[in-house]
Amino acid sequence: MEHKKFSNINVFYVFNFLYCFRPHWPIAILYYESVTGSYASAMMIFSVIFLSQAILEIPTGLLSDFIGRRKTLLIGAFSGFLALLFYALGINIWVLVLGAVFEGLGRSLFSGTAKALLYETLQEKKRVNEFESIFGKTSSMEQLALGLSAALGGFLAIISLSFVMWVAVIPQFLCFLCTFFFVEPKHFLKNQDNAITVLKSSFQGIIKNRRLRLVSMAEVLGFGFGEANFYFQAAFFKMLIPEWLIGLVRSINHLCGTISFWYAGRMIKRFGNKKILIGENVITTLIKFFALVFPGMLSPFIFAMTNLTYGLSSTARNTLMQREFSDTQRSTMDSIVSLGGSLLFAIVAVLLGYIADISSPIHAMLVGLSSNIIIIWIYTLLFPGKQHAPRTESS
Repeated sequence: MEHKKFSNINVFYVFNFLYCFRPHWPIAILYYESVTGSYASAMMIFSVIFLSQAILEIPTGLLSDFIGRRKTLLIGAFSGFLALLFYALGINIWVLVLGAVFEGLGRSLFSGTAKALLYETLQEKKRVNEFESIFGKTSSMEQLALGLSAALGGFLAIISLSFVMWVAVIPQFLCFLCTFFFVEPKHFLKNQDNAITVLKSSFQGIIKNRRLRLVSMAEVLGFGFGEANFYFQAAFFKMLIPEWLIGLVRSINHLCGTISFWYAGRMIKRFGNKKILIGENVITTLIKFFALVFPGMLSPFIFAMTNLTYGLSSTARNTLMQREFSDTQRSTMDSIVSLGGSLLFAIVAVLLGYIADISSPIHAMLVGLSSNIIIIWIYTLLFPGKQHAPRTESS
């Protein structure tokens, strides 16, 4: 029984690692471009991923609140496996699109459910105040997996881009098997209302709660522009360093992220959410701006090092949201926020691809980076006046 009570946290370490062991990520845009023939079309694949995620966010969020976290994660993990399988086949753009739809489905099933399962597990164990620390440490496994798999992908890319995609299928299947070890927390409150009532109440909860509304806006902008910029980095790096070296750069990037997530809980308790969220965005925006305006062989490595602070802001933001979400609508509310981010990404991804086609990847990334100015402004509204104690900020 004791093993069962503690199993979910342990499983999350393995699950997060396997789900994010994706050797194809560093070269994904290059692989898609080799199949489709243009960067705009390649970015369209990413756009389809997040557009399909956006369309399915609300239904899957409701599904999680009605059938439970474990079953939802099982479906999501299987969808992720199918996505990688279709990418690896890569016969034409339509097969890639089909894979993108399945990935969007998997992401929509995971987006609110995984965090809800972790939070509810901690609630059941009366350890919810440890969410920052445990979320950060389990999330560090994602960055570790991305870092190690990026190094592997860069090496395997010497053989062929297609070979990298086939290797990426294996950990996704193992991730699906891992999902069977999750246990539904007793704390889970099955929603007794109908779907329309839950959806309406969730929307109202976000709109009426000023703190949740502001942090949700920052999350949407950060995801929509930030993720689009991140996926486009390989095109920028290709201008400055050999293709095989991109994997090493991405590996450094994610290993830095591993460190930042692992120590996120400790750093948030020491400095507070305000300094973490505003300071991280200001510093990384300035560093990336100069690396883009004055491009050189060091620029990709400078981008990679900025990930040393990414885990801090991500953990702080997610903690603030989880503490404001309703217990009976936790996954649905998280899915609404993810919906906004996915819709924005779908638009921004194609826009950046178009800018790169008619101008250059540098100009495209500068456009994406400009959104950080608005995000910083939102955080100044979220934390007005004198710095409060970290726990008060999150209450």
